[in-house]
Amino acid sequence: MFRSVPLLTRETLWQARIYLRDRAAVFFTFAFPVLVLLFWSRQEGLNVLTAAALVAALALAMAGYAGLAMGIAAGRENGLLKRLRSTPLPMLTHLTAWVLAAGVIGALAVGLTLVVGSAALGLSISMNGALALLPGLLAGFFALGGWGLVVGSLVRTAVAASYLVNATLLPLFLLSAAAQRGGLPDWVSAITPWLPLQSLAVLIRQALGGEGLPLMPLLALLAWGGLGLALAGWRLSRPL
Repeated sequence: MFRSVPLLTRETLWQARIYLRDRAAVFFTFAFPVLVLLFWSRQEGLNVLTAAALVAALALAMAGYAGLAMGIAAGRENGLLKRLRSTPLPMLTHLTAWVLAAGVIGALAVGLTLVVGSAALGLSISMNGALALLPGLLAGFFALGGWGLVVGSLVRTAVAASYLVNATLLPLFLLSAAAQRGGLPDWVSAITPWLPLQSLAVLIRQALGGEGLPLMPLLALLAWGGLGLALAGWRLSRPL
């Protein structure tokens, strides 16, 4: 077990380097959420904390959901995952390194978003609030990353994965943004708090606001993550 730790570390660093060499991935993971936050800050009556929490959740989704989905799909498209089965590198180590690299990059993207919110919009971030973010970010990445693996295992090309990611992530973000302003139909308002992006945004907002760890959003993310991980494990254990 301990012998695999250096291998996993090297593979994680390598996957992070591959991710950061992709200019489009870097833009949508780091720059795009910041631009959304700065544009959104021009709206009248904006609650900066609530908006920053939702955009930070989007930043994590870009790495954990979109990044893993398109990465796995690209690995299927170019035959990497098939060739990997004939190499000494265990498939589990490779996938774990992929997930860890996405998690680290997602955490950096969240940090950048919040730092920009603090510097440009006056968002107040205390050390206790930053530390309180950890459980929510872990649960959020568990949910979003799990479903990123599912999407990547379902489609055969990176282009198809990008279409599916956009078709699911954008509506989630827009629903969560609309829920902040109110005016949604009652049945939509009842569903929105259970969606992963909104649940993660609530956890981030309450952590930064010093309100503690809300149980229901945390349970929602764990449920989404458990289901996604089970489906991804079943799909990735089969020949791809």
